[in-house]
Amino acid sequence: MARKRKTESEEKGRDIKIGLLTSMLIMFITALVVCISLTIILFSAMGRTVYANVLAKDMRREAESLAEETLKAINGDITQDSYRFLLRSRESSVVVLDREAKPFDLVAPRDPMEEPPERPEGDIGKGDRIDDEVALCAGFFGETTAEGSEGFTKIDQRIGVIVGVPLRSESGETLGALFILKPMSDISEASRSLLIVLAIASAIACAVMLIPIYFMTRWLTRPLKDLTRAAGELTQGNYSERAEVEGSHEMRGLGEAFNILAESLQENIGELTIERNRLNALLEGLGEGIIAFDTDCGITKYNNSAAKLLGGEVGEDPSALPGADRIKEAARKVLESGCESIDTFPVDDRVIRVSAEAIDEENGRIAGAVVLLMDMTEAERLEQTRRDYVANVSHELRTPLASIRGIADMLNDGLVKNESDRVRYYGYILKESIRLSNLINDLLELSRLQSGGVALKLGRVELYELMADVCDRTAASAAEHGMMIDLTVPEGHYYANSNPDRLEQVLVSLMDNAVKHGTEGGLVTVGMNDGGEKWEIFVENPAEIEKKDLAHIFERFYKADIAHTGEGTGLGLAIAEEVLRLMGETISVSYENGLIRFTFTAAKAQAKQK
Repeated sequence: MARKRKTESEEKGRDIKIGLLTSMLIMFITALVVCISLTIILFSAMGRTVYANVLAKDMRREAESLAEETLKAINGDITQDSYRFLLRSRESSVVVLDREAKPFDLVAPRDPMEEPPERPEGDIGKGDRIDDEVALCAGFFGETTAEGSEGFTKIDQRIGVIVGVPLRSESGETLGALFILKPMSDISEASRSLLIVLAIASAIACAVMLIPIYFMTRWLTRPLKDLTRAAGELTQGNYSERAEVEGSHEMRGLGEAFNILAESLQENIGELTIERNRLNALLEGLGEGIIAFDTDCGITKYNNSAAKLLGGEVGEDPSALPGADRIKEAARKVLESGCESIDTFPVDDRVIRVSAEAIDEENGRIAGAVVLLMDMTEAERLEQTRRDYVANVSHELRTPLASIRGIADMLNDGLVKNESDRVRYYGYILKESIRLSNLINDLLELSRLQSGGVALKLGRVELYELMADVCDRTAASAAEHGMMIDLTVPEGHYYANSNPDRLEQVLVSLMDNAVKHGTEGGLVTVGMNDGGEKWEIFVENPAEIEKKDLAHIFERFYKADIAHTGEGTGLGLAIAEEVLRLMGETISVSYENGLIRFTFTAAKAQAKQK
């Protein structure tokens, strides 16, 4: 069956080749005949004129050359015999006239024994036989020798071509004129010769072109025969090919069959391609990473997010990135067991969660595995923050409660006999209860600030008075720690647009933090800089803190030597940051040369007008 199809294909290819060769020969011969006919017609109509114009240019150059030789003969530079020989060697007739339009006596146009050449009938308009070349040239003498004239040329379809040039001495005196004549009979004969040559050349070209036409036909039929075989090769994926439905019956049938088959296949493949592109777009649009594995645990597909989550560049192969072994191991477990596999591991500063599932075929066999990568860094951080917050709150609440309970048990059991000791323990209970109350109040305050439940009214605040008042109130507490307070702001009027109570709360919190957690015996410096549209107020004191702790110093209950000790609730800086945020201000911290500086901003306000 296959051999029969092959034979039919070869026969169809031969038919196409023969038909195409015949068509091309007919077209070529027809075109060549038309071309030759048009060429002969056009050449017959215009050939003599074109040839005469070309001949006139050559005769003009010849006349100028003979004029120079004639002047030499007149001046005696060459002999008359040499000059006459020169004239007779010319194919054209030469006439030399003196200034009186008469032949020079030294010039004999023709030997007396020679018979004059035949001339065509006609004149310059009358139709008489022209046999007097001298008289003809004399008629154009005046036009040739006119002042400023470089010569004369006339082409007449009945007479021929006449070219004349003046004979002038070196001084510019006109001595006569020289004419060259070419009868139209000579021109017509030359034109006929060219026409014969053209016809012969065309015939030779026609014969020679038969060979390239044959090879051209073979070249053109090869792709056509390939097109016949291409219909059986569509299953290999070439669905975009189309055949031109034209030409002979065989070509139209082949083209239609090929196009119908190719179009049907292309539509089906096109739909599948669209679905694949949609899937690719969906994968690339995901923030999570997707990696697909085959049954040999080799990566077959991945999106850009997978490489990014593993610390690579866009388009980089995930198999060469950190964590690739853990991902491949999760895929291998799924391929072996068919059950979902979940794993979590760190990559650089990220926490990556891996979830792998099997890809099942219709018959239930596992065709591969797909792995989902999710960045759990933020979720882990929030969860850790929640755990730390609960632990810190529990600790801060448990500490004063344990102290109160211990003292109460001692008093209740009658272990304290001395009245002064009982009074002292009552004082401890009061102090711890106040500490517990302050902690609860701070927690509630921070919660209200963060939830946006506090409305702050802004107004004009005199900064120097506020800063001086806070420094005075903190001086006693600082002295207990062996510290001094230095207000570096010059006395004057500095106005801010802020909430006075909240601004005082922030400054008190920073001063209290400096006194309680700063180096004992140090100097607490309070100052202010002009930041343009805002005042920059700072509190600086000596302290010991790791620079890595600075980024977390405003977090609640953060454990650092300066951020949290036995004194205070550990929420002061967090509350200060939230208060400033609600007022549209900022706070920052820096540490250099053993000095820690807190700087916050306050928007400027205009001074009171007197």
